[in-house]
Amino acid sequence: MRAAYVAALAFLLLVAGRWAHGHPAFTVQTVAGSAFVILVIATLDHGRAEPAAKGIAWILLAVVALNKDSPLTAIARLINTKLATGTAAAPAGTA
Repeated sequence: MRAAYVAALAFLLLVAGRWAHGHPAFTVQTVAGSAFVILVIATLDHGRAEPAAKGIAWILLAVVALNKDSPLTAIARLINTKLATGTAAAPAGTA
């Protein structure tokens, strides 16, 4: 997978995470910063710098996926809230 695609996926994950947490998804800083990072990684994604670009892109994706505003933490928070309030559906066959 090309490093630029991984960086773009990280941007989409960042936007989805900010939206899931109720923050403004598209800000000037988010769009400009992401466009710059994707452009730099796409530039490096050729020749001898390709392994470095791929490494940077995968690290960027990991950082976005594991930060406090990621969609994964929003899902975990939702599940914890449902379990704490007892509104989660009972497993089949327990009623």
